[in-house]
Amino acid sequence: MLERLVEAGEFPTVSEAVRYSVRGLLERHGNRALREAEQISFQV
Repeated sequence: MLERLVEAGEFPTVSEAVRYSVRGLLERHGNRALREAEQISFQV
């Protein structure tokens, strides 16, 4: 699928498409994971 996005001109390279995807994942889920980790550290 990433290769098709590159072929369609959505991204210059597959690597850039992966970077974009990882950034989005971290933005959506990273803050939640950090909050949960902080809560666990306070419970110990």
